[in-house]
Amino acid sequence: MDDVADKAQRAADSAGRAVQDVLDDPRLRERLPGGSLPLLGSGLVVAAVVVPVLPFIGGGLGLPWAALMLVGAGMLGAREWLAAGRKLPDALVPAVKWAAHPAFLPMFTALTVTQAFLSLGLGVAPLLWVLAAVVLGFVQWKAFQASPLAEPSLTRRPADVRLKRWVFAGVAACAVGLLLPWSSAWTGSLVPTAHLQRERNITIDDNFAWDIQDHDTWKFNTLVFPSSAQGAGTGRGRLGSTGVVLGLLALGVLGSVRRAREALPPVVPAVLAGLITVWALTGLSSRPGPWLFLLGILAVDVAVAREWLGPRSATPPGQPPASA
Repeated sequence: MDDVADKAQRAADSAGRAVQDVLDDPRLRERLPGGSLPLLGSGLVVAAVVVPVLPFIGGGLGLPWAALMLVGAGMLGAREWLAAGRKLPDALVPAVKWAAHPAFLPMFTALTVTQAFLSLGLGVAPLLWVLAAVVLGFVQWKAFQASPLAEPSLTRRPADVRLKRWVFAGVAACAVGLLLPWSSAWTGSLVPTAHLQRERNITIDDNFAWDIQDHDTWKFNTLVFPSSAQGAGTGRGRLGSTGVVLGLLALGVLGSVRRAREALPPVVPAVLAGLITVWALTGLSSRPGPWLFLLGILAVDVAVAREWLGPRSATPPGQPPASA
């Protein structure tokens, strides 16, 4: 597992450097008001929500999520627009204050990454979601690097490295499992078919004599197409998948940032992993997706349990006997 983790780390570092080279390019920054990447990210989110309204373009969100993402993007855009020295209507000033809260950008970034994952596919809208997630994720990463959470003042324990690797491996398996089939996205036959249907009519007269007549008719199945719903047939199409993806993101952050774990009660990761495990168990089927997801979340469960029970299982050093 160490070799796989090292290769994955090197690949992630290479991808991160490529993204940084593009987003830190002065030619891109000079085209943005105030050189603001969050403003670019909010614009991409608005485009990803609005573009599916056009004809022949799918991948739209439901009304509640679309409204939430539009409001969040508007608040972030207003904050960056004002920070760039531009004027805003007085009615938008309270929104700027809310968007200036330290927790706003991480939460909005998590929602954007979640929607990008849930909408993965071919099309204009999925591409816009991925671009928005990359831009906002890069902004959040730079903000994290400049925050006290990234300070390497804590001693790096072997248990922290082990927890990070197991959680990352489990979350990655869960992500792949969500992309695989969980159920059939078809509601009928892929090609028109026909079958013989027999109807029997029984008539009874007043003398209790009956007459039986059979009628045979051919019934045709109409041709059906795959469901156009987002993530249909995969784990992404299940009820509660948005919350599950957000939970997996939270577990990934808690597994990699020790200060974030210490800022929360120790029971939070265990409860979060347990709820996701229950969600996985309720969706088991003969398809490969739920079993890979279950394998991944069980790996996270084991890692979280070892981290949570580790301090409790450690026996305190014995007290020396009192001298007479």
